[in-house]
Amino acid sequence: MYACALLQSTPESLDNDINLWLSQNEFDEIDDALKNINKKNKKYNPVLNRKPYIIKQKNKFIEDTSTTAQAYQNENKWQLALDTYNNALEKIKDNPRLSKEREKLLKDREIKVTALRIDMLMKRANALISYKEIYSKLHALVPHDYSAQFDINRYEKDRLEVASYLMMCGDQALKKRQHTLALDCYTLSNNLAPSKQKAMWVEKIDSQLKNKSNKKRYEDLLSSYKSALQKEDYKRAKLHLNTMLAIDPSHKKAKSLLTALNDKLREQAATKITRGKELYSEKKINDALLIWQQALLLEPDNEELNQLISRAEKVSKKIQSLEKSQ
Repeated sequence: MYACALLQSTPESLDNDINLWLSQNEFDEIDDALKNINKKNKKYNPVLNRKPYIIKQKNKFIEDTSTTAQAYQNENKWQLALDTYNNALEKIKDNPRLSKEREKLLKDREIKVTALRIDMLMKRANALISYKEIYSKLHALVPHDYSAQFDINRYEKDRLEVASYLMMCGDQALKKRQHTLALDCYTLSNNLAPSKQKAMWVEKIDSQLKNKSNKKRYEDLLSSYKSALQKEDYKRAKLHLNTMLAIDPSHKKAKSLLTALNDKLREQAATKITRGKELYSEKKINDALLIWQQALLLEPDNEELNQLISRAEKVSKKIQSLEKSQ
C-alpha cells in the first residue's frame, strides 16, 4: 500500500514521515518506505543518506527495550516485561534478539507458574492429610448428622481430587526425569488415597534416587582418591576407598583399587625396610630410623617395622647419652 502512496510522495514529505516514524519508533514503516524508494532518482539521496542514523536509532531502541524488559523481570514485574517486548515487536516485527528474549521470558515465567502451582497443590495435600484424622473422628462421633456428613463428603471429594492431581504431577515429573518431585507427588497421593500401584512407584523411585545419589558419591570419592594418590597422600587415598566400601561393601572397583594400593604400599615399605637394615648394619642408626619412619607411613600396622623403629630409637638414645657423658 505504501508503494502506491510513494508515487505521490516527494522527498520532503517522505523525510517528514521518517521523522514522525522515528519519534514513534515505527522502524518497520521506515524500512518499508526505504525499500520502495527509486534509488536511481537522485532527489531521494538525502533520504537514503539517513540510513546509518536510522540503523543507529533502531539498535538503540532494541537495546533500550531489552534493558527495560529485563529490569521489569528482575523486579518480578513479568507482565510489564512482556508488554515491553510485545510493544517493541509491533514496531520491529520478528526482530531475532527481542523475539528470543521474549520467548525466554515466557519459558521462565511458565517455570515459575508451574512451581507455584505444584507448591500450592502440595500445601493443599498436606492440609488434607492433617485433617484426615479429624474427619474420621467426626464420622465416628456423629455418623448420621447431615451437616457433619456434608462436610465429610466434601472432604472426601477434595481428598480424591487432590490425590488424582498429584498422580498427574508425578507422571509429568517422571517424564521430565524430575525424580525427586515425582517421589514427593506420588508419596502425597498415596498418603491421601493409598493404592498398591502408588506404593510400588514410591518404592521404585526412592530406590532409583538412592542409587543415583550413591553413584554421584562414588564418583566424588573416586576423584578424591585419584587426587590424593597423585599427591602421594596414601592415608587419605585409603580413607576414600574405605568410605566407598562402607557405603557398599561389595563395590568391586573400590575393592580392587584398595588391594592394588595395599600391595603397592607393602612393596614400597619393604624396599625402605631393606634399605634401613643396610644403613643400620653400617651403624648409620639415625639414617636407618628416618627411612623406617617413612616406611611406617606407608604400612603403619607392620609389626616388624615397629620393632625395628623401637630398637633403633633405643640405640640412638644410648649413643646420644654416651656422647653427652664424654
